[in-house]
Amino acid sequence: MSATEILSDFANKIEFNDLSSEAVSNTKRHILDCIGVGLAATVEPAGQIIIDITREQGGDPKASVFGTNLRTGVVSTAWANGALSHLLDFDDTGFSHPTACILPAATAIAEETSASGKELVTAICIGLEVFERMSSSGRQHEHVFRARGFHPTSLYGCSAAAAAAAKIARLDPKQMAVAIGLAAANAGGLTQHFGTPGKGIHAGNAARAGVTSVLLARNGYVADPEGLEGDYGFYSAFHGDGNYTFDNISAGLGKNWSIVDPGLTIKRYPCCGGNLRALDAASELIEENNISIAEVESLVVDVHPDLLDIVRFHKPTTGFRGKFSIDYVLACMLLDHKVNLLSFSDEYCNAPQMREALSKVRVNAHEEWGNDTASRRRSPVTIQMKDGRNYTKQVDHVRGSPGNPLTRDELVEKYRTCASRVLSEQRLEDSIQIIESLEAAPSLNCLTDALHVD
Repeated sequence: MSATEILSDFANKIEFNDLSSEAVSNTKRHILDCIGVGLAATVEPAGQIIIDITREQGGDPKASVFGTNLRTGVVSTAWANGALSHLLDFDDTGFSHPTACILPAATAIAEETSASGKELVTAICIGLEVFERMSSSGRQHEHVFRARGFHPTSLYGCSAAAAAAAKIARLDPKQMAVAIGLAAANAGGLTQHFGTPGKGIHAGNAARAGVTSVLLARNGYVADPEGLEGDYGFYSAFHGDGNYTFDNISAGLGKNWSIVDPGLTIKRYPCCGGNLRALDAASELIEENNISIAEVESLVVDVHPDLLDIVRFHKPTTGFRGKFSIDYVLACMLLDHKVNLLSFSDEYCNAPQMREALSKVRVNAHEEWGNDTASRRRSPVTIQMKDGRNYTKQVDHVRGSPGNPLTRDELVEKYRTCASRVLSEQRLEDSIQIIESLEAAPSLNCLTDALHVD
């Protein structure tokens, strides 16, 4: 079987009872997280533009844009919810940013079809699996792929969103193959947009591609059956000959769940995942040694050069670019002992105390480090004190990662912080309860009602 056939057959056959209890639990955690960060984005200026554009398009009111009173067509809804979910770069990360692509596509079709909570959890788990299987097929070359300007979220996200939405729509394997392959023809997304709201649109475009492809396939549309693996297909076009393999695409498929292993990281900080290890290291050093910025001579972070393809902005002068600046976020941590949604305003970015904090931070790129994954992810931090003391720390498992997960209380607190920007206290608490027991919901109506804002 081809890669497209393997993934389509898998998506068609898997049902809720095939999922492990841990896969169900983890999937619901990521649903809660993704919806929360999407809600937080609705009050941002860029979020308002996304909502206004979606409203202007009109459409048959079949699905809901979360955190608003807007119901519109499933394609527009998927795009809006996807763009909002990724806008603040607070959504989960690991094998790129899959949930922001997959969940909006699945929920849009789930509303249209009156799917149950069990069906939604199953579909999202399937979408996450498809994303990871596609990503892992070219992972050893991903650093080259990214350096050329491709953003994996919006590439793998298209077919993964299609697989999830196709499961909700109950497509047969041949229709699923059409949807998965056709969605891949919409793949795109450039890392040039990092540091701007343009990056958020990548997940919206992937969700939209997934839903559009499912609607076409459901209505009998035909596409080439080898959209992924063909000589002129997705992998040949984006990765290039010799830079991918399908050897592991079916290994343990349907038994070993990627949402469990390797899993995804739920972010504590609303910035690029490339910053997280250094932020945790700095935070721990500050807390353990009761460090005040007035006592600090300098903070040095050592990185692999490849990391600077992603967190590439040095001493930015706009807050949003600070999300993709390792020296900026470390300056925030030095200054405030925290990094949150308020850390990335232009006013904060250009405040005199922030510019002074930035002057203390130095980034060292190590050309001599190896090209293995562990080397590319290292980011040890050293804080040098004015009195001559030095403190150094390297974090291997960031807080929120599968190796060091957030507690339930920590996750819910993040959700509350994000959702309280737009939801009433009652709707907020109702939504938490519904998502945490989502498999018991006969339809999504109870959830969409809780996420509705008059």
